[in-house]
Amino acid sequence: MVTIVVCFQSGTEPMMGVCLDSIARHTQSPYELVVVSRDRDLEELDAMLQKMPCETRVVQLDMVCTGQTTSRVHGMMLDLVIPSRIETEYVLTLDSDAFPVAHGWLSELVRMLESGAGCAGILHPWGPPPENMATNKIEWKVRSQQCWKNTHVACQLVRTDFLEETGVRFNAGDDTGLLIPQKVVETGLPIDGFRPTRSPLPKEEFDTEFNRYVGIIYGDKVYHHGGFTRTTMGDTPIFNLNFGWVTRAIVAENGSEWLLDDEKSYSFRFDKEEEIAQEKMQRLFGLDDQRMKG
Repeated sequence: MVTIVVCFQSGTEPMMGVCLDSIARHTQSPYELVVVSRDRDLEELDAMLQKMPCETRVVQLDMVCTGQTTSRVHGMMLDLVIPSRIETEYVLTLDSDAFPVAHGWLSELVRMLESGAGCAGILHPWGPPPENMATNKIEWKVRSQQCWKNTHVACQLVRTDFLEETGVRFNAGDDTGLLIPQKVVETGLPIDGFRPTRSPLPKEEFDTEFNRYVGIIYGDKVYHHGGFTRTTMGDTPIFNLNFGWVTRAIVAENGSEWLLDDEKSYSFRFDKEEEIAQEKMQRLFGLDDQRMKG
């Protein structure tokens, strides 16, 4: 059995509601749903859960996060719950803006672990660095972690006893959850999961192959909206122009299954991965004059 853990933050109710509805709609495998909330957000969470069809266990946290980034707060919340308050064999972390779009999503991830994988989930949407890249470069460090050899915490399944035995934490490493797949590899186990398959269509002329940030469908099974990195890196205008409509459409449709329609989405070709990786590096390190403008 799987425990699905979703962290809640006030202001995310519309997308969180879609997330919980989508879980109920597409999950046939046995699961327990746990929503983690800080005390300050409980009133908004209670009001939202009263409208939800799924049975939910709420874990209330009394925590002070002064000066912490949103990413670190997320990791802290997960570490206070996982694995100490999980009683099932498997635990899956799911961002509130990530949710299934098709039946079989969870059972397929569980089968990956039963087949020998150490963790499974959605995979980072970029290719790994070239084999000849020097490992002492910061580019190698970023690209070796944020690539489709590793799972993303937005939808990441792992055995609960693995976390207990290794003591690995979500709030360790360079970003939330990144240390989990690293620890898996260290133990000699493989990683499995869903690679990106689709993106929403842009509103303007835009090479959608470069959109690995907003509204991505993975394996035609799981949707992840994303957004924290692009907003902190000052990319809001170009992405809002092209993909800002997606949030409204998802809330209006109460899901993103419509993106599985070939006429309403872009299917990734993966034919320019080095260009995309370099654009990511330029974006990440703030080289404005070299970043893609559209």
